[in-house]
Amino acid sequence: MAIHKPSSFTPIRVVHLQLLPLLSGVQKVTLDEFSKLDGKKYEPILVCKEPGPLVDSVRALGIKCEFVASLVREISPKSDVRAFFELIKCFKRLRPDVVHTHSSKTGILGRLAARIAGVPNVIHTVHGFAFPFAKNRFVRWFYFMAEFIGGLLSDKVVVLNITDYNYARRNLRLPKRKLRLIPNGVNLESFGATSEARDTYRKNVLSTENRKEICVAMVGRLWEQKNPLCLVEAAKRVFEKTHLPVKFFFAGDGELKEEVEKKIKEYKLDGKVAVLGWRSDVPALLASVDIFVLPSLWEGMPLAILEAMASSLAVVVSDIPGNHDLVDHDMDGRLFKPNDPKDLSIQLLELIEDENLRQRLASAARTKVANAYSLSQRMTMITEQYNVLDNLDEVGEQAGLSC
Repeated sequence: MAIHKPSSFTPIRVVHLQLLPLLSGVQKVTLDEFSKLDGKKYEPILVCKEPGPLVDSVRALGIKCEFVASLVREISPKSDVRAFFELIKCFKRLRPDVVHTHSSKTGILGRLAARIAGVPNVIHTVHGFAFPFAKNRFVRWFYFMAEFIGGLLSDKVVVLNITDYNYARRNLRLPKRKLRLIPNGVNLESFGATSEARDTYRKNVLSTENRKEICVAMVGRLWEQKNPLCLVEAAKRVFEKTHLPVKFFFAGDGELKEEVEKKIKEYKLDGKVAVLGWRSDVPALLASVDIFVLPSLWEGMPLAILEAMASSLAVVVSDIPGNHDLVDHDMDGRLFKPNDPKDLSIQLLELIEDENLRQRLASAARTKVANAYSLSQRMTMITEQYNVLDNLDEVGEQAGLSC
């Protein structure tokens, strides 16, 4: 008699380890996945630092959440050691079949803790390798070693773009059997709105009733990686070159918020550039603006771009790995030189002054996402990595084991 699969009776318990309970791109990957997992086959659980918007959204799906308060983003030996031992206890208590980690430092702590706790399947997603951009040599070395050791501890490492795949093969020495290239995906039906809803949002949230006013938006955390100050500088140049009605919006929060607001005041852009803070209505926001911008310094494969493209927006993004994997210049969006406000302003001005160009790029962007970056496609590939119990059973049957 063939071995019975445990998964026939008990759902596969999948724990996602996140650091911050925000709803930025990295965390939304987990939320999107949880929303689509088959509840009869999988039991998802979220582990993160503390309550927040991500936790609220996950709990709304009826999914359990656990907290490890000692998790911190910066390097802190005392907090990191405490978090490590708390994660071991957490994983031993939860007894997951799969631990799926995200981000560099949380990834190394989580993967090592999962191994010590005896978790049978450990997966990590790389949301862009950040350490090559670190200004401090020690920090750069630390995160490189974290990714190298983390790769040894992983059953699978998921990368989002071909540049990171090649880097992992060449520099981290990860074998092909461990690496999976799985692009991000979006639920196309969640994006887009009627013209009436668009007009209402523009009036009530964006404070503009002029249908001819061109609205430009950046959605993302206001911190070094996303490089929001580059957009402020570009906006200043745009207003110096055009008399068309234009407004800029930052949907997000973070360490650079005060500096962004300071620059807005310094350049006398009040009323022309606004910081909206975190928004829980990003699909409505994207449906109500005309151009999307992401000036990041590094990325994996940003959901923010995919969501903007799915919303039929003309997108202008920095020419870096992850971004240029999604956007073909002048085919379905525009690329600009990284950290170059002048080049960004040139790309923006061309789109601001040419409605036909905006519409052509926006239509091509929506078509690309529909054809190549659907959430259902991603889920098929991700769940293949989770079906460890099914795979173990297949191995047993192939080996001729019976009882």
